[in-house]
Amino acid sequence: MSAITFLELRTSAVMGSIRVLNELLEVALRALGTDPALQHDLALGVAELVANVVEHECQATDGEGGEVEIRLDTNPGELVLSVVSKGPPFDLDAALEKAANHDPLEDLDGSGLGLPLLTALFDLSHTYEPDRGNVITLRRKTD
Repeated sequence: MSAITFLELRTSAVMGSIRVLNELLEVALRALGTDPALQHDLALGVAELVANVVEHECQATDGEGGEVEIRLDTNPGELVLSVVSKGPPFDLDAALEKAANHDPLEDLDGSGLGLPLLTALFDLSHTYEPDRGNVITLRRKTD
């Protein structure tokens, strides 16, 4: 069986969109009968990834053209959440390496913690597609 797109949402990349996206995602996940712990983790993923788009990608383009898309796909025994944005490409491995060398106790600005947290919760991957932009994917087995 192939993946089924269960939810696809597109909105402006602003912090206020996070709450709306998560409320709609919660409705979809409940309809799928998803475990509440996984619902929580996916909401955290959306919040972190959309905040990164707003903070890093929109700043890189002077706030122009900030749009974000989330997509929830179901595979047998797996949920896949993708966050797509049209900002400049970035290097996920470099971001994770920078976070690994960052001591949050020395610099209490709170930045650099989200991606490492998401790698502990999900199979996290990133691709850059010229026609779509950055595609960050969170995968989790549901069995």
